Amino acid sequence: MVIFISYNFQGYCKLNNQAEDIPKEKLPLVGIGPKLLITMCPFFILFGIFNVIFYPVFQIPINYYLLVIIGSILIIIGIFIFIYSERILSLAHGSSELVTIKFYAYVRHPMYASWGLGVLPGIFCFFNSWFLFLLLFIYYSSVRIFIRKEEKHLLKKFGKKYTHYKKNVNLFFPKMKKYKPEQD
Repeated sequence: MVIFISYNFQGYCKLNNQAEDIPKEKLPLVGIGPKLLITMCPFFILFGIFNVIFYPVFQIPINYYLLVIIGSILIIIGIFIFIYSERILSLAHGSSELVTIKFYAYVRHPMYASWGLGVLPGIFCFFNSWFLFLLLFIYYSSVRIFIRKEEKHLLKKFGKKYTHYKKNVNLFFPKMKKYKPEQD
């Protein structure tokens, strides 16, 4: 007996002529990261040009070496949180359980938050310009816009569990109170 598996464009998997529904909208493992990068690039270029032209006006009145230390710490913490959160999520990707442990117990999207609260501000410290910090508002707004599809997918997949999680854990800015799952 030969088992034949094929995938056609209607989103069905055929196994020995039996059709099984596969969700038509699968989210990529990279999430909204590529969309954020494409959206932010023109702003980085524009703000970078303005920063070079008007540098003395935008300079932060703090010792530059202190800014480098602060920036380095923010970048290291942001990259650590990003990598650790990515590892947790990649291990759980495709499972039927909602990830609510470690950083996910404090913020719903720690990978995006690690960039917006750690890596990007750290990089901007190196440029010694308060003007570049305005990009964080654009980054946050972009995350809020693009994350809707991901949030809808998670709500559809996890239902009441995700509704409870969403009500108790912030999207981007961490709560100091650790999330406790609803008791069944």
